[in-house]
Amino acid sequence: MTPDDATMTTDDTLRLVRSEPAQTSAQSPAPIAEDSPDANGRNPLSPRSDLSGDTLGLEKGLPDDAAGPVVAPRTLRAASATLTGTELTRRLRAIGFRIRTTGERDQAVRAFKTGWFRLGPSLMEGSVANSIMGPRASQAIDESYQRSLDGRPTMSPRFSFTETQCPCGGHYADCRRIWPTRLSVIAAEELRAAYFPNGLVPLSWCRCTGHNRAVGGATSSRHLKGDAIDIPHTVSLGRIKDMDLYTGIGVHRADGNVQHVDLRQGSPAEPATWYHP
Repeated sequence: MTPDDATMTTDDTLRLVRSEPAQTSAQSPAPIAEDSPDANGRNPLSPRSDLSGDTLGLEKGLPDDAAGPVVAPRTLRAASATLTGTELTRRLRAIGFRIRTTGERDQAVRAFKTGWFRLGPSLMEGSVANSIMGPRASQAIDESYQRSLDGRPTMSPRFSFTETQCPCGGHYADCRRIWPTRLSVIAAEELRAAYFPNGLVPLSWCRCTGHNRAVGGATSSRHLKGDAIDIPHTVSLGRIKDMDLYTGIGVHRADGNVQHVDLRQGSPAEPATWYHP
C-alpha cells in the first residue's frame, strides 16, 4: 500500500495525514456521513474554496476552468498505485474541478469521492473518505479521467461532474465549482431513469454564494449545499411527489410542472412546495 504523504514540499506531495487502509474481504467499513468534516476539518458542503496551501502553477496542469484534453497516459494505474500530486491535479482539472492550490485540490478529492457513484467501489467508507488520497481513490479518479476522454459520464452512470458545476464559470474567486452531495447524485439518477428517458441535463446544480446572490437565489438556497437541481419543467408535481424522494419542490406556475427539486431536511411524504413565476 502506498501511504499518503505527511508533509508538503512539492506539487507531487499531497498534504496530510491519514492513509487509505488496505481493503480485505473481511472488512465492512461503515459509510461516512457526507456532511462530516473532511481530513483537514473543512465542511465538505461549503460553497467556498480553500485557497490555502501551495499555489499550483497552471503550467503544471490545465487552467482551472479548462474543459479540453490533457496529455496523460490512457492506461489505468495498477490497483496498488497512488497518483502523484501533478497527476492528480491534471486529472481532476480535466474532469471539471477548479484547482489553484493544494487546499483546493484536497477539497476536490473529497468532492470527487462524494459524487462517485455506481462506476466502481464506493469511496465514502469512513477510512477512505477521511484520507486525502490512496490507491482506491487514485484508481477511481483515473477511471473517471479515462471516461472523460472517451466521452462517457465521469461521475455516475448518467451524469458527469461538469454537469454539477456552478454556472458562474469561475467568475467568483471563492467558487469551488463542483460539490454535489452523494444523495443528490443518487436522486438525480432515479429521476433521470423515471421521467427523462432521452436524457436529463441539469439547468443548475451547485451554486457559489456570489452567483446565487446574482441570480436572486434565497440566502438559504439548497444549491449552496449542492443538493438542489433545476430541471426542465416537463414533469408534473404529482409525478415528482410519487417518487417519494424529494423534500423540496419548486413548480413553474404557468404550466404546473416541476422546475426545482432538492433534499432539504423534511419528509418526502410532505415536501415543501412553492411556485415560481
